[in-house]
Amino acid sequence: MGLMTFLRQVPTQTAAAPHPAVRFAPLAGLTLLLAAPGLAIQFGLLPFEYRMGALIVVSALCIGLCLWAGFSFTELGFGRPHQWRHWLGALAVTSLVSAVMLLQTRLFSFDAQPPAWLSFAPFYVLVSSPCQEVVCRSIPKLITDRMEHGGWAYVLYSAALFSLIHLCYGDPALLLNTFLLGVVWGFVYWRTLNIWPLIASHAAVGTLAFALGLA
Repeated sequence: MGLMTFLRQVPTQTAAAPHPAVRFAPLAGLTLLLAAPGLAIQFGLLPFEYRMGALIVVSALCIGLCLWAGFSFTELGFGRPHQWRHWLGALAVTSLVSAVMLLQTRLFSFDAQPPAWLSFAPFYVLVSSPCQEVVCRSIPKLITDRMEHGGWAYVLYSAALFSLIHLCYGDPALLLNTFLLGVVWGFVYWRTLNIWPLIASHAAVGTLAFALGLA
């Protein structure tokens, strides 16, 4: 059973339960796909400077397969951008996360060098943040919903994926921070199913992280 066939199946009470290995194959497949670039970089199989290109390729593959399977952009979270309560919630989350990050810089020292921001910012805001939100928030929600394992199982799985795509940096503190941040953003997406505010929050938080030397 392919990933897209699985995603489009609607569970019924009369249908025979699939084998556990088949049932969890989409979760394992997406996990390996998103972790592959970081693992390749850590094992010296892929140059570090190719990390963003790898993210684009993996994201395009995931999104393309979902669209090919018949999912709409609305099902991927790109609907109802005008829901102001969603934007207010994202603003509150962004402010809280930013305050925590500022506190971290007071308590710990970080030596990450910020990128050449004038050239990196357009890519990060317009490409990287949307790609990461779709592959770590929207698509995992589609998979876990069809497995009938939504809720907090989805939130934790989504957070784990978000942490995994940062393996390329080889920084345990960054992996922990991205997992915790993934829990927060995963919870917000679970409650709103609106990816637009999370893309904006991601872009703002990431920009601050780079400026503070946290990433």
